[in-house]
Amino acid sequence: MKSHYDLLSVPPNADADTIKKAFRREIARYHPDKVIHLGPEFQEMAATRAAELTVAYKTLSDPLMREQYDASVAGFELPPTIPQDGPQSAPVPAAAEPRIQPPVESDSQPPPPPSSAKRLFETERAGRDQILKRAITARVHGIVENLYGPTETPAIRGFDAVLVPVAKPRFIGSYPPRVLVRVSEVADAAAVSDAWSAASRARVHAGKSPVVVLLFGRQLAPPRELQRAMEGASRQRPAADGPAELVVVVVNTGDWTCQAPDGISATVRKLIDQVCA
Repeated sequence: MKSHYDLLSVPPNADADTIKKAFRREIARYHPDKVIHLGPEFQEMAATRAAELTVAYKTLSDPLMREQYDASVAGFELPPTIPQDGPQSAPVPAAAEPRIQPPVESDSQPPPPPSSAKRLFETERAGRDQILKRAITARVHGIVENLYGPTETPAIRGFDAVLVPVAKPRFIGSYPPRVLVRVSEVADAAAVSDAWSAASRARVHAGKSPVVVLLFGRQLAPPRELQRAMEGASRQRPAADGPAELVVVVVNTGDWTCQAPDGISATVRKLIDQVCA
């Protein structure tokens, strides 16, 4: 399992205000209104993640619970509190403190190694990122099939989903785009350039069908930086046997707002308008 700090994307020394803001930000991603269109499986995963976030927030926002949690992650328990009868209470002999003098009984259990508790929090059934990727690709898949009909979904290294409509242009009035989905933690100029390069090598185009990369990011670079990167990528020439149009579109995973380069075709614009509606 991921630690409570990892779930909320905050450092271990985060203060109470930072934890509260992080909880509100993360829990909003799994609000029922955000996943109602994704089907029962993803709604269930979102509900599970929301419950985990709530537990993490309640634990870290309570000073005592947080202290105990931090101790467990570090691989040890807090020492027991020794009741005091008064200011003149005699100190407890060292021999009576099992945490100072190791037990001599042969059947005693050694304390767990410091890393065992931490490893426990590093493994979980389904991580936040996996849930988001599945939800995003499912939603994009539904949009593409609603526009162009059934799709093939070949696996291409470097992309979380590849959607290739099988309908012929004469049936839908235009050459349907090939849609590649990549979900990243950060979408910046480097990510845009890398996505364009990977798509240019993917060889998923056919005829005049454009190739559209939907680059989703939780953290986005400033709009001006992204615009320059997308414009620069769109000016590059794909390989001689590459697609006539290759576009990278940056999408914010939080609110699904999009940023696209200028001069895109009507076919690509139609897709973007549906994704970012």
